[in-house]
Amino acid sequence: MATEITMPKLSDTMTEGSFIGWRKQVGERVERGEVIAEVETDKAVMELEAFTSGVLLKIMAKEGENVPVGTVLGLIGEPGEVAAGTEAPSHEAAAVTPAPAKPPAPLAQEAAPPPPLAPPPSAPPGHDGDDHEKASPLVRRMAREMGVDLSRVRGSGPEGRILQEDLAAQPAEAPAAPDATGPAVVPPGPAEVASPAVPPAPSAMRQAIAATVSRSWQEIPFFTATVEVGMDACREVVSELKGSAGQVGYHALLLKACGVALTGFPLLIAGGAGGPVNISFAVALPDGLLMPVVRDCAHLPAAEIEREAARLADRARSGRLASEEMSGGGFSLSNLGMYGVDEFHALILPGQVAVLAAGTVAERPVVRNGQLGVAPTMRVTLSSDHRVVDGAYAARFLAEVRRVLEHPVLLLAAHDSP
Repeated sequence: MATEITMPKLSDTMTEGSFIGWRKQVGERVERGEVIAEVETDKAVMELEAFTSGVLLKIMAKEGENVPVGTVLGLIGEPGEVAAGTEAPSHEAAAVTPAPAKPPAPLAQEAAPPPPLAPPPSAPPGHDGDDHEKASPLVRRMAREMGVDLSRVRGSGPEGRILQEDLAAQPAEAPAAPDATGPAVVPPGPAEVASPAVPPAPSAMRQAIAATVSRSWQEIPFFTATVEVGMDACREVVSELKGSAGQVGYHALLLKACGVALTGFPLLIAGGAGGPVNISFAVALPDGLLMPVVRDCAHLPAAEIEREAARLADRARSGRLASEEMSGGGFSLSNLGMYGVDEFHALILPGQVAVLAAGTVAERPVVRNGQLGVAPTMRVTLSSDHRVVDGAYAARFLAEVRRVLEHPVLLLAAHDSP
């Protein structure tokens, strides 16, 4: 019996997905685990793998179509197999089924000459007419919102596919300049009453973010606590390792420090103690943000955390994160230090207990040994679910984070890092 290929539920907020297209043709052999199609969720473009081997018997979804979760997209089975309750593959059916005879058309008494055919509309200059094949629906929607003509964008993805990062480098289309040699400008008439501007509809990702933060704000009673961390030692580590195979940045050191500190504070980890410390971190996108997960931050060397975080961020920006790369996080880190933000409060991801918000590393006045001086510091703010932990517990965790960051040798000695 043929096996159904259905639209999967790839996130908690997903109710439908946009079908991007098939990688296989009807009648083509498919092996288990092979990528057969692509779908776009409210978070990213996902590759759809075959759960069984066989022949693609039939396709039931078209490119660009919005499909509810669970809808049958196609059938895989043995060659010539016809699934119960479905039609045979269209190509084979067309080859063996004679077409019904059509009744002869009545003769026209006076055959009028056919009207001349209208010339086909010409494409605008530089438009090759295949934008829909070079970019996902997510990229096309972003291009419309940014005012970018996709026919003028060179894609850096496979086979010239246009990625989100290609759009980021494109300026918006400017309005055409008036022709100086054209007719004289006619004085404007009475001003017309402008119609109220209609805001663009929010994207699927923005809708998902709105639902998530609303749920967090309404359901999680949280409190915040902030500490200032001396970053002299971390600055030396970052500087000494820069350019080497084991280079690390402040972001990787933060992930590592949180991973090490959380081993002593299991109440702050969703799922409790005993398992690996998996940390979600925020990646900003033109249309919102995604939260990929670095796994086992307590034991992974800092240099490996640096490489893994960079890999996940690249996949997030190209819309290629897999669902398993965004699931399983037990704690979150949001870092706005690269934007010069001193400190801020972050909302807790539903299902988790806490999130650490990190500001920029900057020279600030400090008092050490009774002397006023200047040193690099960073302010970190912990948002905690007050139903799970109290202020003293959160304060002790922040003290531990500060201790390991101000003595990064603890990170190196404990877990062979970086």
